[in-house]
Amino acid sequence: MEIPQHWVRVDGFSPHLGRHGGPISVWGWSTESDEDAERVGHERLAEVLARVEREGRLPATRGYYPRTPLREPVLEEVRADDGRLLGVVTRNRMGCEVLCTDLLLVADVDVPELADERPSARRRATRSTPGDRGRGVAGFIRRLVLGRPDPTPQGSSGEDAAGLDEPEPVGGPGPGYEAYPDLPGAEGRAVTATGPGGPSVAECLAAEPAWEFARQHPELGVRVYRTAAGLRVVVTGAGVAPASEEARGILSALQSDPLYVELCATHGSYRARLTPKPFRIGRAALPVSWPCDDDVAERSWLRWVDAYDAEREEFAVCRLVSASGPVPGPDEQRLVEVHDAATGVGERLPLA
Repeated sequence: MEIPQHWVRVDGFSPHLGRHGGPISVWGWSTESDEDAERVGHERLAEVLARVEREGRLPATRGYYPRTPLREPVLEEVRADDGRLLGVVTRNRMGCEVLCTDLLLVADVDVPELADERPSARRRATRSTPGDRGRGVAGFIRRLVLGRPDPTPQGSSGEDAAGLDEPEPVGGPGPGYEAYPDLPGAEGRAVTATGPGGPSVAECLAAEPAWEFARQHPELGVRVYRTAAGLRVVVTGAGVAPASEEARGILSALQSDPLYVELCATHGSYRARLTPKPFRIGRAALPVSWPCDDDVAERSWLRWVDAYDAEREEFAVCRLVSASGPVPGPDEQRLVEVHDAATGVGERLPLA
């Protein structure tokens, strides 16, 4: 995992760019010093100028996921009790806070059907009514009819791995419980979930690849979260590097977004967005790039962050759908705790 904090922009001019030539700017980076970053910048500028001379145009970019290191400021370091660095929290170019780590496997799964069923982000979430609980029961029945066992629920100590209250049972004893004695194997079965009334039918369908993965790998912890536009799956106990073929295989099995898989491999880091995307809470993206060019840009940056932080408190990023398998080890547990606290997993708030 490499997230350089020293960045220097180097400017140049190419007579081969267009009819009359044109300016070219590149960034140099370093984990050591600005001087080293400037050296890297001059080397990159020379490479770009030579390529423009050969091809007559600038190299094509790679869109949202560049191959150069991500230019993001580190806001917080996540460390173990003995001081080892487990991960960092950065701010991406949109303005969102992001957890970056090479220890905790995180899969990002886009599910258009879930994005379509998401209620307006401006409406505050409320606790479910008895009728809402039927949605989770429907998913429970569906899996019973299909004859597929649920992944082994994670933990039984009254708390889940993040230290939150143990997930409420869906389709088991308790308020809103409905019995289905005619279904084979229904006795004593439950799906663990923290969402109001449990997962909806759409969430159950979307989570099935992750649950199937959990059934096939009972030695791994699998936490499935609902996000505004899909699912996030956190796998503990795997111990695979983000750039490894093993990581690529797990991410693909969980049907993670291919661009995200490429991002993990390129930068040697799994990434989990911790705060809402600005447009989902009615704000424009961060208008200033980091590092700021001058004091004016820095003040604009700080004003945007202050306003964003005030508004994002009304929203959550994740809701825990299920947790199965062994409880994470201490290092992964620390990262899960940071993730769940920052994303509002324990809050009844609209997802954004």
